[in-house]
Amino acid sequence: MNNVLCIFIINGHYLKECLCAMHPSPTESIEELSLQYEDDRNAMIAVADKDNFITYDEFYDELDNRLGIEQSMNMIFFGPPSSFLRLDADSILHILTQTKKYMIPIGRALLAWDIVTDGKTAAFLQGREYLAFGSLLDVVPEEDLYYVNFGDPSVLNHFSSHFIKLQPRKYGILASAYRRYYGDSWYHNSSFINELGYLLCGFPPSDLAKISPTIFKEISFETLSKTGKCNIKQAKALYSIAIHRDAYGEPYKWSSHEIGRLSALFTCIPKIDISSIQLEAVTAISPEVLTAMNKEKLEYFTKQQILRMNPKTRRIYILRMQLKNTYNMNDVARQSGNSRTINQNIVLPFPLIIVTLTYFDF
Repeated sequence: MNNVLCIFIINGHYLKECLCAMHPSPTESIEELSLQYEDDRNAMIAVADKDNFITYDEFYDELDNRLGIEQSMNMIFFGPPSSFLRLDADSILHILTQTKKYMIPIGRALLAWDIVTDGKTAAFLQGREYLAFGSLLDVVPEEDLYYVNFGDPSVLNHFSSHFIKLQPRKYGILASAYRRYYGDSWYHNSSFINELGYLLCGFPPSDLAKISPTIFKEISFETLSKTGKCNIKQAKALYSIAIHRDAYGEPYKWSSHEIGRLSALFTCIPKIDISSIQLEAVTAISPEVLTAMNKEKLEYFTKQQILRMNPKTRRIYILRMQLKNTYNMNDVARQSGNSRTINQNIVLPFPLIIVTLTYFDF
């Protein structure tokens, strides 16, 4: 027991001084002592600076607390830009590869492009970066696409073998970037043309017309099959080369081999030349080609040619002819008054096919 000096003061008046006894504090238990020891020991352990870690809580601290971590993709693409900027380029490429492109806002796509390029031009990118962006390249500035490095085999292989839904002007920019590396003499070498693939549809018809018939005949089937993505002017320019006597000649001379190689270019055949195609060659017309052909040209196939088509192609032909002759709802007269039901039989241009159409006229 320890004695201490005590001073008594009441209402501001001094009374007296005396010695007071102070009882010691009760003895701490072993459990409390062990906890204090653990706290002291943990405090001595070196801990790295907190700024070196990026936790999920810190990543989403600026977002709505009602959103769950399972909605992280929405947080990344619709959250604040400061959170998106914390991602590195490899993480962004992985996210873009696993995400549907149409769900990504344009602002985030441009921000991702700036992060991946790191303030440099597109000349430093490889095929994997373009594969991750895909159709998002349609929102990338044209001046950036002009510096695409087609000297890199991975870049050239990506754009030639993958069809990307881009505006025709963007494909023209890519064709200009290709011309920067290989010059204007690409149409003199069939090897260069075969390497173009889908990029062939990026060149204007005036450039495609420079391909000689001899070189055109050396173009591979894989490259010609990709010309279906070209516009009508580009396809007609290539078709005019194909019918040259030094290439494949007039359509009436074609066999199934020529029609199979020309593939999508067959849609450019004039109406008057359709009936002159040999019956043996008709078997090579694919359903995709007949689907893309102008429906006005379908009437010029003869009955013998239709019967010689392969079953799938003939079915497409019949369906398209049916759709061409079906009832046009624009002809329905709309009159005021009570509604009445009209039944009309439509006889399609094929035997034993009758469709009854019921519509309401108001």
